[in-house]
Amino acid sequence: MRDLFVSVVIPNFNGERFVERTLQSVLRQTYQRFEIIVADDCSTDASPALIEAYCEKDPRIRLIRLPKNGGVSGARNAGIREARGDYIALLDNDDTWTEDKLERQVRLAQKAEIVYCSYDFIDENDQPIKRPFIVPPKATFNSMLASSVISCSTAMIRADILKANPFDSGYYHEDYVLWMRLLRLPVQALGDEKVLMHYRQVSTSRNIRKGNAARHRWKAYREALGLSLPQSAWAFARYAVKGILKYR
Repeated sequence: MRDLFVSVVIPNFNGERFVERTLQSVLRQTYQRFEIIVADDCSTDASPALIEAYCEKDPRIRLIRLPKNGGVSGARNAGIREARGDYIALLDNDDTWTEDKLERQVRLAQKAEIVYCSYDFIDENDQPIKRPFIVPPKATFNSMLASSVISCSTAMIRADILKANPFDSGYYHEDYVLWMRLLRLPVQALGDEKVLMHYRQVSTSRNIRKGNAARHRWKAYREALGLSLPQSAWAFARYAVKGILKYR
């Protein structure tokens, strides 16, 4: 197995409540060939100081302070530009990984440019909620029209591809737009059915606001992906049904 170096990119904005748990979940990985890049998007809480304390203890952790607030896409892109790894693993500042996440994904990455995994849902107190989302072993452009199975905190992408195709902040579903554009290149995307990520849902999570999200998903189909009206309607109907099943 090729010994990959992984850059873990974490965007941070006012992550004081959870960012330490996120960092600790990376530091506990059974696979230790990684660096952590935290891109701070002008936080006004104590999270930058907490992250700095980790940087002082572990030279693999770097904190980038952005000069102005540009949103999560801008923060991710800033971290991606600084990444030195063969692959880049994305992680939001309130989610956490199981200890074997990187080890299993490095193994799977020998066969694919994008790897992702199943995940479960936790609340503010790390308690499980809802049933886990189990991903299929492969994702294609057509299958992702029916259901988006790649989540930022589960994704690990070959660095040169991600650097050449950054997140587009012009779209609310910037992550979904990126996955679909990459799958059109095309690239191979393989999933691990084991739950390797804990997706935290809190009252302020933007993904909870589903009504607004539906309108933006339609915009992604029509504008970002250039789908025809019939194609968009077909994809949107499947998106709505899958979303109800996923988040109920």
